[in-house]
Amino acid sequence: MEDRVVGPKLTADYEVETVALAMLADYQQFTPQEDFSLLVTLVRQFAGKKLVFFNSTAQGGGVALMRHALIRLFKLLHVDAHWYILHPRKEVFDVTKTKFHNVLQDVADESVVLTEEDKDIYNAWMKENAEKFTPVFEQADVIVIDDPQPSGLIPYIRQANPQAKIIYRSHIQIVADLANQPHTPQHTTWSFIWENIKDADCYISHPMREFIPDDIPAEKIVLMPATTDPLDGLNKPLTEDQMAEYLNFFNQLLFDEKEISLDVNRPYIVQIARFDPSKGIPDVLESYRKLRDMFKGKEDSFPQLVVAGNSSIDDPDGLPVYNLIMDLLRSEEYADIANDVKVVRLPHMDQLLNSLLRRCTVALQLSLKEGFEVKVTEALMKGKPVIAYRTGGIPLQIRDGVSGFLVEVGDTSQVALHLYDLLTNNDLYQKMSHAAARFASKDYLTVPNAICWLFLALFLLEHGKMEGSYQSVLEMARHAFANSAEQETAF
Repeated sequence: MEDRVVGPKLTADYEVETVALAMLADYQQFTPQEDFSLLVTLVRQFAGKKLVFFNSTAQGGGVALMRHALIRLFKLLHVDAHWYILHPRKEVFDVTKTKFHNVLQDVADESVVLTEEDKDIYNAWMKENAEKFTPVFEQADVIVIDDPQPSGLIPYIRQANPQAKIIYRSHIQIVADLANQPHTPQHTTWSFIWENIKDADCYISHPMREFIPDDIPAEKIVLMPATTDPLDGLNKPLTEDQMAEYLNFFNQLLFDEKEISLDVNRPYIVQIARFDPSKGIPDVLESYRKLRDMFKGKEDSFPQLVVAGNSSIDDPDGLPVYNLIMDLLRSEEYADIANDVKVVRLPHMDQLLNSLLRRCTVALQLSLKEGFEVKVTEALMKGKPVIAYRTGGIPLQIRDGVSGFLVEVGDTSQVALHLYDLLTNNDLYQKMSHAAARFASKDYLTVPNAICWLFLALFLLEHGKMEGSYQSVLEMARHAFANSAEQETAF
């Protein structure tokens, strides 16, 4: 298999090297002509300038996937764009995952609070990274900080290069109501992070106002969705033989974990997600158990369940959550379904995830908290109805009752009922499957994402500050382009 467990390549100074997967003409086929013309115009305007991204990991999770796709496209366009990752340190990731990420999403225990010792550990790590990346800071025109982990670099960037424009991109669902309340763990964490973020020129959020704490000035705030790439290993078309090969490899992984193989001749339901407290995996199991009760008397047609996802170096929750799920399956309550549940922490193989989604019948996304889940978009693009909790940015992705179903968080009985309907009513399934593929938003792909980044970078370099006020970056770019008399400038 061409992509069997191939990790990202890093230079000596921790720049991520991407691998070309497609030609520019391939992207043009997926893109409306107006958008492609806008992209080319922005590329021409950006000539001679440098754009740099920083995040915490080169693989695992949606941020890394988006950055790989974006940098690949920028290389095809000869944009001077670069992506660096922080020098890792395990004890810091214990802080950034549990006390930044989980606390801000309100999926941590109430006793989990950021301490002064945690802050010292984090600040020392930022100083160490800043010293290594100072030459990068000095040469960049625009620097993007992805999520809280590298946010502490912002003061160092300001010091090293006062002229650089800094964009902070939030990818998670921040429970802003709690972050706004003094004496909450969320307020403690947010206040610490905000001290660094406040010096950024622009703050990007998913298009959900409830993700945005009150102390961010409105003029700095703009909105962007998460995106996926139609030409990468997660989404490109695969032959039946290729999918069979990847599912054989999946069964080898199950064998290695002493689990029963996936029967590829039977239907299965899938949730693709990291093993994270926010992903609602216990609810997936409970929904599936209730579905089993509805199939009493016709167990021969009962589907299997696949729960799978990648790991990430900055995510210490993965193994504990995986072990929790396996313990649940060994319990008496789940004894009747355990043999039909396949749970795997996968190596980083995009085409394996692609195959699992393409061959499934229905996809689940029962996240308790979610910024914007690209796996929902990827399932819809493949014509798979998605049943998901009505949380975070997911309602922006699914047309309830048309391309999938939105369910209130925790209502596993309703999830089971929707699963039963889709699995037993072929007319409903076919109608919803066609709608899923038809209505998967083309704005959630890599070219619109590239338009957003170039437009933002150019706007800040031209005007010095943002005039956001919660506007969609993509709509700002399209509006500016449409109003340009000769379409030679985006401003």
